[in-house]
Amino acid sequence: MVSSEAVLSGILTVSILIFFAKILAGLFSRFRIPAVLGELSAGMILGPSALGAYLVFSGHSLIEISDFVLFFAEVGAILILFSAGLEMTFAEFRAAGFNSFIIGTLGVVLPFFSGFYLTLHVGYPFTSALIVAATLTATSIAITLKVLEELKKTGEMEAKVMINSAVVDDVLGLAVLAVVVSVIGVGRAPTVLEVASKLTTILLLWLTLLVVVVLTVPRLLKLLPKWRVEGTDEAAATVICFGSASIAALLGLSPIVGAYAAGMGLAGSQALKTVREYIEKINLVFAPVFFAVIGASLNFGSFSPPAVTLLLLLVAAAVLSKIVGCGVPAMVLLKNRTLGWRIGAGMVSRGEVGLVIAGIGLTSGVIEEAVYAALIGVVILTTILSPILLKFAYRAPRREKSKS
Repeated sequence: MVSSEAVLSGILTVSILIFFAKILAGLFSRFRIPAVLGELSAGMILGPSALGAYLVFSGHSLIEISDFVLFFAEVGAILILFSAGLEMTFAEFRAAGFNSFIIGTLGVVLPFFSGFYLTLHVGYPFTSALIVAATLTATSIAITLKVLEELKKTGEMEAKVMINSAVVDDVLGLAVLAVVVSVIGVGRAPTVLEVASKLTTILLLWLTLLVVVVLTVPRLLKLLPKWRVEGTDEAAATVICFGSASIAALLGLSPIVGAYAAGMGLAGSQALKTVREYIEKINLVFAPVFFAVIGASLNFGSFSPPAVTLLLLLVAAAVLSKIVGCGVPAMVLLKNRTLGWRIGAGMVSRGEVGLVIAGIGLTSGVIEEAVYAALIGVVILTTILSPILLKFAYRAPRREKSKS
């Protein structure tokens, strides 16, 4: 059982992070800087390895990234992805499906091999290179979505392709992680057949979950008027969101991709407007915690000279591999260079899945603290760079006609 002291400490940390995240978000917005960077910066400033180390009252730190706080952050990630799903019906997903699958797949392959061979080249062992490579595959859908919302571009065709590609990217990234963990466990490289089998299984699991949710949720909501009281739609949406996230976790997937499927299931329902307004209000609390915790995860004390060198090389590889791996295929498939550049820029940010993979590498003893610090630095820096690149990409006039 969690002690009352741990709960109170967690509540205090969450409250402080939300307060300062919203202040910095407002300040950044005033200077036309994406608000999400303000929320991220709040975590970096108040994190345990920065100002948070000096915020002590009665012998207790005011900022502690405990399991309680991480729980809030995970809820934030789930709700952000649920919100993303609400913006896309299943019909729209199918329309963008082929393009998204190709873009998302290449957005995994190129970052993986670039990260793997780069890490080996600078002298780190095979197992460390695998964890680094797996971390670079992930795309932060939450970061991309937040910037698209600020730019009021979530309804654009390229935004839908971008979000779908990021979902495919994360699903495949988790499949890659499963393969990497099995390689580390048995101490041998898997065969091509084993890799293909694992990737196909995980992707089919997610597609099955998506179809089941899309087919059942609208029917369930049609039954609700018989028992309707105030808040019925909101309560049902909450159950569907977290229920789908839990099922995804039981299937070995990330809860966030389950939440995305739940959002798509509700996107075509008559309760969409009510649910969207409800989730927007909840996200005012939970989303800032998620972004602030990412920032607070950075330990400035772990940056030795070799770690800084690795960090800079990996950031370059992370940015270029997504722009080339996602942007170039998008240019070809959509027959539009501007849209391809936007999609490539939107896929640069790593986030929640990248942090999970890096954390597994550290806790399992596969990577050392310096490598972990470099990976956290990659997540932070790409999270900062992606909104800047995406805003810059949307400044370019859209003159070419694209084909979906």
